[in-house]
Amino acid sequence: RKQGQFFDALRVALRTSNEEAIPELFEQVGAAEDGLMKKQMCLLLARHRVNYEIEDDDDEDELNELIGNVKLSEQFLKVAQDLDVMEPKTPEDIYKSHLAETGGFSRRRDTGGAQVDSARANLASTFVNAFVNAGFGQDKLMTPDNEWLYKNKDHGMMSAAASLGSILLWNVEEGLTQIDKFLYSSEDYVKAGAALAVGILSSGVKNDADPALALLSEHIEGDVHIMKCAACTGLGIAYAGAAREEVMDLLLPVVESSEGGADGMLEVSLAG
Repeated sequence: RKQGQFFDALRVALRTSNEEAIPELFEQVGAAEDGLMKKQMCLLLARHRVNYEIEDDDDEDELNELIGNVKLSEQFLKVAQDLDVMEPKTPEDIYKSHLAETGGFSRRRDTGGAQVDSARANLASTFVNAFVNAGFGQDKLMTPDNEWLYKNKDHGMMSAAASLGSILLWNVEEGLTQIDKFLYSSEDYVKAGAALAVGILSSGVKNDADPALALLSEHIEGDVHIMKCAACTGLGIAYAGAAREEVMDLLLPVVESSEGGADGMLEVSLAG
C-alpha cells in the first residue's frame, strides 16, 4: 500500500478476508487520481463476488456496474469475437470419438445396426455442451429448438433445461427471455431445470430488477418438492456471496421446516 500498489494491496486484503480495508484502499487510489487502477480494482471485487458499493464518487455508477458484473456478458462476447471463437461447439468436437476404435463417448451407439439414444450418454452430452459453450449464448443442442430437451427423461430433462443457464451465462436480459417459457411447462422436471437455469444465468450479476428473486420466490412455498428444491438452489447460486437479507428470509423458513425430509433440508441448506 505504501508503494502505491493498490491493486496488489486489495488482492492481499481479499485473500486475508480483510474487507474493512477496501474503503480505505479506494480512498487512497482516489486521492492518487488513478481512474484506470480504480476500475481494475472494481473488476477484482467483481471477480471475488464482493458485496461492495462505491459512494460519493463522480464515476460511481460506472464503477458499481463493474463491481456488479453488469456488462460481463458484453465484455466476454467482445473478447470471443476478437479471438474468433464464437462458433458453437458440439460434444462430438470434444469427444473426437471418430478417432477411437470403440467410438469413445459417442452420443449414439450401434446396436444391431440401429441408432438408439443412451440416457447416460445424452446426459453426458448435455453437461459437456453446457460447459464448452458457457457464456457464448448459442449452441447446437439447446438454443436452436427444444428437440434435445425431450430426448431426455426426468433428471436428464432437468439438466438439459438447466444447461441453458450456462450457455446464456451472465446475459440476464436476453437469456431470461429464452428461459422464461420453460417455467410454465407442464413437466415438473423442465420447470425445475428452468429454475436452476435462472439462478445460473444470474450468478454474480447485479440487476436492479432482481429477476432471479422475482421469478423464483413464488416457487419456494410451492407443493412440488423438486421445484421447491430447484428454486432454493437457484436463489443460492444467483445470490452467492451477496449477503442479501431478503433471500435469507425466504430460505431460512424452508430450512427450519421439517417438510421434504433430510434430503430436502440438506439441499436448501447448501443453497443458503
